Amino acid sequence: MPLPKDYISFNQIRTYRNCPRQYYFSYIENIRTAINDKVFLGVVFHDAADFYLKQKINGTTPGIEETSEYFTYTFNKMAEKTEIIWNESKEKAFKRGLAFIKYFVHDMAPGLKPMMTEKEIECKLPGSEIKLRGIIDMVEEDFSLTDFKTTTAKWSKDRVKKSFLQMYIYKFLFEESIGGFIKELKFKIVYSKNATGIKHQEHSIQAENVDMDKMFEIINFAIDNIEKGYFYKNEGYICNFCDYKNICSRTEI
Repeated sequence: MPLPKDYISFNQIRTYRNCPRQYYFSYIENIRTAINDKVFLGVVFHDAADFYLKQKINGTTPGIEETSEYFTYTFNKMAEKTEIIWNESKEKAFKRGLAFIKYFVHDMAPGLKPMMTEKEIECKLPGSEIKLRGIIDMVEEDFSLTDFKTTTAKWSKDRVKKSFLQMYIYKFLFEESIGGFIKELKFKIVYSKNATGIKHQEHSIQAENVDMDKMFEIINFAIDNIEKGYFYKNEGYICNFCDYKNICSRTEI
């Protein structure tokens, strides 16, 4: 069967690796589900950070107040039209997100030298007509590539290791479509369980240490299995957190 979209992306690959049946419900059946408040907060944070970085690229640097106003407007506007599961109250989520963006502007952004932000890029995979697509958070003037994350706690070393596939994909997309050599891949993670005690951590890998062959092996494995219609259940503890667990229990493919 053909791919459900005319491209493959990191999110699709991650979903398939997590559980092929989950991929089936999300991308083949296109069953939409509510998003949780942590995901929603990450989307709004990225939008506000992009607002800040784009202005910095254009030569004007917005302050905390202006960026906070943008975050507040975006949070409220998106909350009106998005189905959200509020695991904490909407008010607490807003306060935590606002504290995140203030921390970003005050403690992280002054040292950033962005030349590109929130850029959607796609190109064909080597030897294939299938397109790979991704949205890069930021590339700086020194050709380091950064992805921002928001969460409630520090990332473990294991989570960092498992997450770099996303960055390998972004490196390939940038170099293939834009040109130039990405020298470093970075995660900048802002975290806290509430609106106080905000911290961040950074993890990076030098570009020459990236195993591109392994990346293409993972991508092609997912594509091959999707095209063959392999959508088996990956049963385990992750089922408890799956948006499709009730559908899955009564569906056979």
